[in-house]
Amino acid sequence: MDFIAKQRWLYGSGIIFILLNCLGIAFEFYWLPLLPALAVVALLALLKLDLLMLLLVFLVPFSVGIEDIGLGLGISLPDEPLIIGIFLLVIFKYIIDGEYDFRVVRHPISIAILINLGWILITVLTSQEKIVSFKFFLSRTWFLVLFYFLSAVLFKKFDHIKNYLWAYMIPLGFVIILTLIKHSVDNFSQISSFEIMAPFYIAHGIYAAAIAFFIPILFCWSIFGFKLKLNLVTVVITLFFLVLFTVGLIFSYTRAGWISLAAATLFSAILIFRIRLWQMMLVIGIAASLIIVNFDEIFYQLYQNKQNSAEGFEKHLESVSNVRNDVSNLERVNRWMAAINMAKDKPVVGFGPGAYSFTYAPYQDPEFKTPITTAFGDQGHAHSEYLNPLAESGWPGLISFLVIIFVSFKVGLNLVYKGRNFEIRVYSAAIILGLVTYLTHGLLNSYSEQDKIAVILWGFLAMLTALDLYHNSEPEPENEEN
Repeated sequence: MDFIAKQRWLYGSGIIFILLNCLGIAFEFYWLPLLPALAVVALLALLKLDLLMLLLVFLVPFSVGIEDIGLGLGISLPDEPLIIGIFLLVIFKYIIDGEYDFRVVRHPISIAILINLGWILITVLTSQEKIVSFKFFLSRTWFLVLFYFLSAVLFKKFDHIKNYLWAYMIPLGFVIILTLIKHSVDNFSQISSFEIMAPFYIAHGIYAAAIAFFIPILFCWSIFGFKLKLNLVTVVITLFFLVLFTVGLIFSYTRAGWISLAAATLFSAILIFRIRLWQMMLVIGIAASLIIVNFDEIFYQLYQNKQNSAEGFEKHLESVSNVRNDVSNLERVNRWMAAINMAKDKPVVGFGPGAYSFTYAPYQDPEFKTPITTAFGDQGHAHSEYLNPLAESGWPGLISFLVIIFVSFKVGLNLVYKGRNFEIRVYSAAIILGLVTYLTHGLLNSYSEQDKIAVILWGFLAMLTALDLYHNSEPEPENEEN
């Protein structure tokens, strides 16, 4: 086609598009201007799916939640429509056409994830809030398909792991800078820190959890940058992001975030001394047994702590164990006890995925009610990544979730200790430490069903799967540096 013909096609298409938009506005079809964007998305999905996924990951930190768009439904824009669209295209491209690498599905981490998802589906059928539970199942499914099963295949190219990480960290860095600027206007006051990161992150807890995820990888890149063959500019940028993310976490005033980073620091010592998983499980089992046996005495000691959570860094951290007059802590305990009481009532199938906030009210223990407790029980989830599935999907739901963690750490530690080269060992360690931050945070909060965290949590597990499946199978070269 010659140049003049191309010009005619270009101008002709433009005129037709303008006329269609005029007709659309006249007949109140306001969605017509979105057609070119949808066409670009569909084209990328067919030809450059890896770029489309990076675009999606990039948009997640910038996305804004709208609570009610009608019929009681909420949506996160612009990422959620894109998630659903890519999900449908992926199902068509990989499942129907049979192009998917099903070795990923047979990987131990994938099997654990599918068992957990299968049990969630069963509990949808027995749920007391079937519509809510079905929406929960759909949401979990498309998160898993995109951020785990699709990403694991895309991570066959090692550089895509780094690109995925930067695709989230760069926009999150902009959010941190914007938040710090807004926060400085209020002299970094603790009170304003709770929601100052809005509208991008709804509260400081999820904001801090997202930041903490990436600090280990930034730290590893900063320390081992040249050994990982990163150039000087990348190392300098990494150091800047490490400082920025650390400052962002500090001024989030999120006690769970601070503790999660401390936990990752302690866990790094476990990696350095090459402690085995069974040894960790033994220590955890002994510690849990001691806590259960001495629970009354421990609770009494915690009850003596009167430090409130609004009096500076040191005292704010000290207040994390105040279960006497810190309303935030007391309400968290109230939610935990409600979840435990719910599990006692329905230990096998629970009340249904996502149904906690609709059903926990009558299970609140009067002894643990607080000034912010509501009789209607309309204030959210169980504030625990572990008790939430226990209440909603019973013991099988909790155990299957713990199996995901166990298998992931088993694979991850094997990569750290026996990875075929230095790069795989460092990346695996950083990913494991990032997961430690969230799993520690998960003791006090639950965010895995929100896009801001799902993209990281399942993405990190996909990285472990890809490292194990695609990048650790070749024999280590004889001159490989240990």
